[in-house]
Amino acid sequence: MRSKARAFTMQALVKYHGMRDWELRIPYHDSVSVNTDVAYVDAQVEFGDFDSDVVIINGQVASGRSLERVIKVIDRVRAAAEIDLKVRVVTENHPKVRAKGMGYSAAAGASIAKAALYAAGLRELAEDTRYLSRVARLLAGSACRSAVGKYARWYSGSSDEDSYADRIGDERDLDLRFVVIPLSADLSTEDAHREAESSPFFPQRIKTANERCDQVEKAIRDGDFETFGKLVERDAMELLAVTMTGDSGIILVTHDSLRVISIVKALRRRGVPVYYSMQTGPTVYVDTLPEHVDEVDEEIRRAGYFTLVSGLGGGAEVIE
Repeated sequence: MRSKARAFTMQALVKYHGMRDWELRIPYHDSVSVNTDVAYVDAQVEFGDFDSDVVIINGQVASGRSLERVIKVIDRVRAAAEIDLKVRVVTENHPKVRAKGMGYSAAAGASIAKAALYAAGLRELAEDTRYLSRVARLLAGSACRSAVGKYARWYSGSSDEDSYADRIGDERDLDLRFVVIPLSADLSTEDAHREAESSPFFPQRIKTANERCDQVEKAIRDGDFETFGKLVERDAMELLAVTMTGDSGIILVTHDSLRVISIVKALRRRGVPVYYSMQTGPTVYVDTLPEHVDEVDEEIRRAGYFTLVSGLGGGAEVIE
């Protein structure tokens, strides 16, 4: 009972922040993202007569919170398949870059959920993207969007059944290109989510985020890149502001994040259609159109940064 699946990382366009239900990882508001096609996680899941559950992440045996989050997905699959077998899960990030805010945990949740459902013989459920997104969500909230692929919207809902993701568009609607600048930091995404609730601006954030999801979805469907870029950039600034004004004052941006943002603004002053975005980490995503991506990438590389150039990636898929 073994299967291997692949899922791509994602750029959060309207970021979710805070969770009203930590057990089920249900957020306070909707969110929207787009999958990359250059960074992904492969996950192999095997059920069998092992002595214990084992999870290996990038060659390291997982323990503590990392192990708990993976086993939560596995337990949901075991219950659905009515099996009482131990599991061996092996995941690997591609490329192996040390970065925060890259979306690897989202891709891991999606790939593990897909592989586990197939390995357990639940192929029809694995191909039901709403169900798959609900299972993936148990590891990382954003995993539900990664599982769906392309442009996806996570409907926050209020229970396990109605908190899921749907695809809302693809490159036929808005043919986006983006440059990913992986940057590292020693911080926890879960800490950032907890911080959000203590910010005095958080109630307003819930309201504006839900409104912005509708606006971003419309911009995608209309192929309106300028409106799309402005909305996504504004959302990133709101996310950072809410996090910084929580009780612990977590600062997600670094000197390099700000330097990349200044490069983006300089390009825009020269007439290049380009916008930046960040999620819960210093990694920066720079959004543009196909005809300008080489120029944007070259400018950022010239400043000394490693980059990944991406188009739109698909949803979780079985590869073995």
